[in-house]
Amino acid sequence: MSDGAPMMYHGSGYGGAPPVFMVAGQGERRPGALEYLQYVGAAPAPASPRRPPSPRRAQHPRHRDATAFGYESDDSSLSSNASGSNKSSDKGENVPNPGVSREWRGRRQPPRRRIAPERLLHASYPFQVKFTPDDLLNGSKWDTLSQEIWDKFVKSQQTEETFRKKMNLWRYLYITIKSIFPRYGLYVVGSTMSGFALDSSDMDLCLFVRGRAGGGRDHALLHLAALHHYVRAIDPGAELIQAKVPILKFGDARHGLQVDLNCNNVVGIRNTNLLHCYSRLDWRVRPLVVVTKLWAAAHNINDARQRTLSSYSLTLMVIHFLQCGVSPPVLPLVPPRGWDSPRAPRPASRASLAELFLLLLRYYAHFPYDKMAVSVRCGAAVPVAQCRAAPRGDPAQWKLLCVEEPFDLTNTARSVYDPETFARIVDTFRASYLRLAGGLRLRDAWPEPR
Repeated sequence: MSDGAPMMYHGSGYGGAPPVFMVAGQGERRPGALEYLQYVGAAPAPASPRRPPSPRRAQHPRHRDATAFGYESDDSSLSSNASGSNKSSDKGENVPNPGVSREWRGRRQPPRRRIAPERLLHASYPFQVKFTPDDLLNGSKWDTLSQEIWDKFVKSQQTEETFRKKMNLWRYLYITIKSIFPRYGLYVVGSTMSGFALDSSDMDLCLFVRGRAGGGRDHALLHLAALHHYVRAIDPGAELIQAKVPILKFGDARHGLQVDLNCNNVVGIRNTNLLHCYSRLDWRVRPLVVVTKLWAAAHNINDARQRTLSSYSLTLMVIHFLQCGVSPPVLPLVPPRGWDSPRAPRPASRASLAELFLLLLRYYAHFPYDKMAVSVRCGAAVPVAQCRAAPRGDPAQWKLLCVEEPFDLTNTARSVYDPETFARIVDTFRASYLRLAGGLRLRDAWPEPR
């Protein structure tokens, strides 16, 4: 979004999945899916200088269509102009007959071409895993549990079909919003682009208003309310939630998609880049995050609206554990600006999926929540007192369970403020760890059937 925004690169790595590193982008390259979505949502390039007007015949006034989103309309006109024509008649290059006068008209400037995201979907979709890693099984007692974790991940991960449905919905929203509100940009953020999405996950969007970055809650409500009227054409039950971070919630019933739209929450774009980078560093990261989210949902501790953990907080907790909760670590500390070198360091830990999931449950079953906070930015647990003393943010948000946001240094787990709910979350980690350690079957970590 800005000149200093990090750009994503894919390098040749290990373990079958190339790592991603971020540097200040310079030079030409073919953009990936995440880069492309950020590019099209950014401010348009400066227009070319106008040429003097030439005499032309009377023109009919152009009327803007005041209707709401044309999601069911034919969009062939939006992509047909991507292919040119070599016919001279199409270009207005008919040779005039000698001696015959004619009225010359200035050639109309072609409309700005909007490139549909489908062009890059086939080449740049890196998320759906279709092959089993060679080192998933190692002939140890952990093989059965590792296979169960992998199978659950493969079954639950976001599919390519779901990803395309989301991108097509984003495409209609982007084109329509841009035609009505030229100052608006639309970014796809969250797990859809980071690689940690389930097939049932919502799509998170960020509405960026130029000149209003960080405008505050009142400005966000104003712009989301302006869109609320148009979004009702897609979902009559669209709801504007006036929370601390206002959200416009709506759905696409035809494809079964749910959308959470925020306004100017630009930190979401930055942490999507960072999480995408972590997801590509090691093949074990994504299965652990997905299975942890499924495990938390099964125990009813994965819903910030119910004063439990959000999916984003759980993702940060898994990455933090892989940084410092296992020795040697699986993940290194990734700087916010990305790697200076073209290759990320190879992890020293070769622990299996089963071992890592069991150690994850044990780590948070005995974590000193009253003194320390989870920090991906530091790659270590940091004192809660240090978080409260930060120059930005509200010290009162650091209460029972503290997970530091890597960029704005707020507590992403501030929804866990009820002592009863906090005790239930910790007890869930402890009970699941004890049962899983005894049986080494994935069902042991899930709630006991009643």
